[in-house]
Amino acid sequence: MLHDIGWGRVDEDRIFSEGFSGDWRKAAIRFEHEKQGCIIAREVLPSLGYGDGFVDDVCAIIDGHDTRQQAYSLEDALVRDADRLWRFDHAGIALASRWFKMNPATYTDRLAAKIVPELLTQAAIEIAQAELARSNALLKTKVLR
Repeated sequence: MLHDIGWGRVDEDRIFSEGFSGDWRKAAIRFEHEKQGCIIAREVLPSLGYGDGFVDDVCAIIDGHDTRQQAYSLEDALVRDADRLWRFDHAGIALASRWFKMNPATYTDRLAAKIVPELLTQAAIEIAQAELARSNALLKTKVLR
């Protein structure tokens, strides 16, 4: 639940100017939101009764969930996959395609070519493929190019 909370502490203009253009995967703003997310997690989790070990594990997942290519644990893989899966729903496509300044057809092609191969679990791959097929049908991406 805390993996993207760090976006709330970074400059919104930078999110859109750096985080969704060019080599967006290596944008400093992406690393910054992960670091800010860890700071927030370390602020809130202990007051909710979580111990240092749990907080460290959560921060290990938050720090790198957008920028690392590999997962350190099953929990890390599940967060990384879940963080990507919302993009495959037609509502996620409508929103994110605007962020990346792409029409929905181009964006869904990008999801299939670039994001599905990044998914780490078989369940996530199957969900993404099913949602992408459903979204392409709903959005008529084959027609509206």
